[in-house]
Amino acid sequence: MIRQPAMPHKRGTILAAGIPIAFVLAFAIASVVAWLYLDLPSAKFDPFKMPAFFWYYRHDPVVLKALGAGLVVGLVLAGIMLWWIAKRQPPLHGAARFAKEREIRQAGFRAGKGIVLGMRGRKFLIFGARKFLTFGGSEHVIVEAPTRSGKGVGIVIPNLLSWQDSVVVLDVKRENWDATAGFRQKHGQSVFLFNPTDPEGRTARYNPLAYIDRDDPDQVVIELQKIATMLFVPPERGEPFWTDSARTAFVGVGAYLAVADQPFTIGSIYRLMTTGDTRGFFRRVLDDRSLKLSQGCRNALADFTSGADNTFAGIVQTVTSKLSLWLNPRVDAATEDSDFDLRALRTKPMSIYLGVSPDELDRVAPLYNLLFQQLIDLNVRALPDATTPHQVLVILDEFARIGRAQVIASAFSYVAGYGIRLLPVIQSRSQLRAVYGEHVANEIVANCGVEVAFTPKELRVANELSERIGYVGQEAVTKSLTIHGILANRSKSMSDQRRALLLPQELMQFSQDELLLLRGGIPPIHGDKIRFYGDALFRSRVLPAPDVAMIPRVVHDDEDLPGCVEPSFDQLTDPDPMEFAMDCIVIQDLPNMLLDVAAEQRGTDLVGVIEQER
Repeated sequence: MIRQPAMPHKRGTILAAGIPIAFVLAFAIASVVAWLYLDLPSAKFDPFKMPAFFWYYRHDPVVLKALGAGLVVGLVLAGIMLWWIAKRQPPLHGAARFAKEREIRQAGFRAGKGIVLGMRGRKFLIFGARKFLTFGGSEHVIVEAPTRSGKGVGIVIPNLLSWQDSVVVLDVKRENWDATAGFRQKHGQSVFLFNPTDPEGRTARYNPLAYIDRDDPDQVVIELQKIATMLFVPPERGEPFWTDSARTAFVGVGAYLAVADQPFTIGSIYRLMTTGDTRGFFRRVLDDRSLKLSQGCRNALADFTSGADNTFAGIVQTVTSKLSLWLNPRVDAATEDSDFDLRALRTKPMSIYLGVSPDELDRVAPLYNLLFQQLIDLNVRALPDATTPHQVLVILDEFARIGRAQVIASAFSYVAGYGIRLLPVIQSRSQLRAVYGEHVANEIVANCGVEVAFTPKELRVANELSERIGYVGQEAVTKSLTIHGILANRSKSMSDQRRALLLPQELMQFSQDELLLLRGGIPPIHGDKIRFYGDALFRSRVLPAPDVAMIPRVVHDDEDLPGCVEPSFDQLTDPDPMEFAMDCIVIQDLPNMLLDVAAEQRGTDLVGVIEQER
């Protein structure tokens, strides 16, 4: 552990008190040695009478010889004690250094199982071996690795080939699935590839609304509020009105779908918000007392539809802009149902890969962001017990690119107690600050027990890392030469100078095979990266990935998009049936008998009006 330098007056106080104590200790040791040398009975030894005893026999050469031998031993031991006291005080400018093997073991980096971070050890010819640095603690780990620095082959894939419990991983380019899914499936894991933008539709399905009990109106509103909070993030600056209103609209429309005979999906919410006369439709929904809407649903829909035209249009635009991903029919089909249950991650071993191509990551980021947040929310409702024996490793590769997720940011401080370990991978701290701000980014890093740093590419990042590693004091020699005529005077002076353990330029000159591990309470660990393809153990575990079945393409015809509630006879004989007909921009399968009766009563060719609107 790196200690702060002691203040000068504190060191002087320690030495001033230590010297007298050392002399007393030296005389005590000398008395014992002399007594044993004289072969006197130990039962009569009294340390308080020793000064008087030796004074009385001070002229006896045998006693003097014994006392002299004892004093030599005592002074040597006392000197060692004083040297140890002085040595314990670190240099003025610091005493940073790299961790030793004993410290590495004590810090838990030689665990039998855990998160694999790197390798360390020297090998000379056939002697010695490099051993894995495997962190067995319960804390989170953050990896700071610039692009193309080997984080996938050195961190992500080795852990997918060694982590024994459940795992959820963001798999950009599907390299992780191809290299590790076969091995994990062979060893009893249920493996799923969620890749909603796959051109062939080869993906597992995930419906965020499938975890809501549609028969419980209170839970419907509560769970929809949680999802709305995850989807609609308020701006850091500006008016939160539109975000708050969008959340309310999302909850209201979703709660209506929960009781309607419609697919309960985010895609259905999007279609209801973009088809026909949305305001007129939901006003009629509120007027139709035959629908068993909860009070929360009615309040949300009333708030949504009660504003001015411009306000209503702005709310709709806010909702649809956040849900525009569901314009993609592949995404819509992939979120129609669920093939895996996020709640089961701790009860049985599962592996969920979130596949995406690099060019699609920004588009699907809101959906993956929602999945990660929902994963945390669903698994922190009960503490681990005998029914939840498995831990969950969440590998957040390209963490900053999936956008701001407040649930995840807050989760770093508490999810470890629920058996969830987070492994975010970022390019630098500045990238994290750009997404979450200074305060939240610092909290995320502070709640990670271990930091893994690859060779930095930016000077600013190298400066920050060098500062965190610490400084050492080095003795500097200054030589001078003064010449007066034919006489020359040479002088030499020595002083303590501060130097970083690793200068920024030295960090930037690290080879692509080196890494640093930083953990509180232990000096930094200088290790080597893993290349899974260069290690025989990991290479033997690479098996062909299982096939992924194609999901059926869901086609939503007009019957799935009602423009209004099916009218009753009373509505069709309303004092102003023309206004009612004009409100129904999309009207499906209206009973012709009711239309004819209504037209006869009101003398209005309602059928003609409706056909014209169609």
